[in-house]
Amino acid sequence: MPEVETIKEDLRELVLGARVEKAEVLYPNLVEQPSPGEFVRRLEGTQIIGARRRAKHLIVELDSGDALVFQLKIGGQLLLVPPVEEPQKNLMLLLHLDAERRLFLRDQTEFSRARLLDREELEGRLSTLGPEPLDGWFEENGAQYLRETLSPRRAQIKPLLLDQKVVSGIGNIYVDEILYDARLHPRRKANTLSDEEWGRLHAAIRENLAAGTEHRGTTVRLYRDVLNRAGEHQSHLRVFEKTGEPCPVCGGKVVREKVGGRPTHFCPACQRESGPEGEKELTLG
Repeated sequence: MPEVETIKEDLRELVLGARVEKAEVLYPNLVEQPSPGEFVRRLEGTQIIGARRRAKHLIVELDSGDALVFQLKIGGQLLLVPPVEEPQKNLMLLLHLDAERRLFLRDQTEFSRARLLDREELEGRLSTLGPEPLDGWFEENGAQYLRETLSPRRAQIKPLLLDQKVVSGIGNIYVDEILYDARLHPRRKANTLSDEEWGRLHAAIRENLAAGTEHRGTTVRLYRDVLNRAGEHQSHLRVFEKTGEPCPVCGGKVVREKVGGRPTHFCPACQRESGPEGEKELTLG
């Protein structure tokens, strides 16, 4: 979410009001809706009048009433040329804007996807998503919401937090950091968490996503903003991809295991799978 939020703010600053003079789909599998031909036809001649984010969806609003919706996944980069040097490889989409500018979508993983949706289609697309973790409602009600929604579940807490229907926008990097801050083992069953732990989890979600947004995202490998700049939050990570390094709290080694099919990083001493019983109090720095 912090990465998409950063790109959304860049687009608001740099391309709001621009007109799409021509569109080129360079990788047909990018476009999931409508057909690539219809996608191009409906895009050309439109003006960009807004940009917003919902969960991990980047939504570019057009004066036609349509919305250009991107899911950049793990490797998608939207780059504005100029001032960025024109990219040459892994190109999926090229939008020719007025004032001799071009917006490139580049993704070496080829996982990015795009849709051009009318208002009704967009509403349907977003209708199943969970609450936004940084909005006012979640600030006031998030701990109770998490407890009421998840405490009946016997599933592991990490896969539940990655479910966009539960909370919008949490990705694999951030969930490892959130669970570390909340002192929760990623395999803890949701129905074993105490009221105090739900409170810690709620606070950790908001704090980590707010920090990631303030630092303009996390660049572990591929993420770049619209001006091809890396994020800064990677220098603030405590456990993600820190396998074998000392835990900042207890000095024990950070481990890496698969949880819910995803690579997962945690401190076994600070995040006990057995829960809070017998756990000494730890103060996070």
